[in-house]
Amino acid sequence: MKKRFNSFMDDSSLEKLNEDLVWKSNQKQKQRLLEAIDQLEQSESVKPGNDILPMKKNHLLRNVVYCGIALVILSGAFISSAFVSPAMAQVVSKIPYLGQIFKKESVGTEIINTLRKKGYKIDSLGQTYYGGKKQIEISVDGSEKYFKRVKGDINKITKDILEARNYDSYKVKITRYDPVQYEYKPDPRQEKYDKINQEIDAELQKRNYHVLDASIAGFDSDTRVALEVLDTEKHIEDIKQVISDVLVKNNEEKTPIKVYKINLKKQEQEGRWGNILDDVGEDLLGKERYHVKMVGYSVHPEPQVFIYTSLSYSEENKQFARKLEGVIDEFLQTKNMKAKLKEDPYKIIIYAKGKKKLN
Repeated sequence: MKKRFNSFMDDSSLEKLNEDLVWKSNQKQKQRLLEAIDQLEQSESVKPGNDILPMKKNHLLRNVVYCGIALVILSGAFISSAFVSPAMAQVVSKIPYLGQIFKKESVGTEIINTLRKKGYKIDSLGQTYYGGKKQIEISVDGSEKYFKRVKGDINKITKDILEARNYDSYKVKITRYDPVQYEYKPDPRQEKYDKINQEIDAELQKRNYHVLDASIAGFDSDTRVALEVLDTEKHIEDIKQVISDVLVKNNEEKTPIKVYKINLKKQEQEGRWGNILDDVGEDLLGKERYHVKMVGYSVHPEPQVFIYTSLSYSEENKQFARKLEGVIDEFLQTKNMKAKLKEDPYKIIIYAKGKKKLN
């Protein structure tokens, strides 16, 4: 699912993020996702992140990616070849190799595409991980009568796909999409904020200041101006003053300005490792025998892969964690994955319950 560039989150933060981030296929439901993220930012000092979300301010959600949550149903990165060394063969006999990743699409993509090809009216699909409980939720369009008629068939098709992949960790929930429930009512203050953002942009351009983003967002106590600049920017205080003048003019002088210095190289690296973690997490999260309840990553200062398990801290489980680390590392060293790694050094850290390191 960290102080800003730390590599760790507490369990409540992980659970809250995974509870709230559910991918939805239409714009009104995406608004609920953005609102959930705003609430998370307000309640947590730790800021996780993911380039999966096409948000204007994804700098607040950049440091950790949780595979499966906010599942975007698009064609992903495919892997066409694999190699398992003889030395790993004994490990694979006890801990299965990450073989399901070599399918042409993620499990969520397969489910939603299969159902739609069969003619079912599927609004959206989400994968959530809350408290270690993994669930696939499918939202169905149509009348109550239609929903009752197809619910059982959709449930069976979904479970058959999961069974074919040996994914035994998911519960399946089928719900009916209710347009009224997800009706988006814009806050009347947004019109004012849009005007302020236009003025900020105009004033910065007039003075030839180049920023990645500068806009007011949030409501009530969470309202702030998020200022994104390159980490090489030398006129930050001058830029802040221009923004402050605009805020005063619009009676928003109490609105804080939060500065985010962006390293473009790290930003690119974060995006790559987000995709890498999608691949790594597919099997780990799908099969109970891995005992994995969450996966995450950080690229600060260098890439680290975090595996959060449901295991207790013991010598036996430490041995299991070392073997699991080897399986993950073997997968990352396959030809296609090495192309994504771009020779980045990395660490794999596996945690027991209670955030104790196992490997």
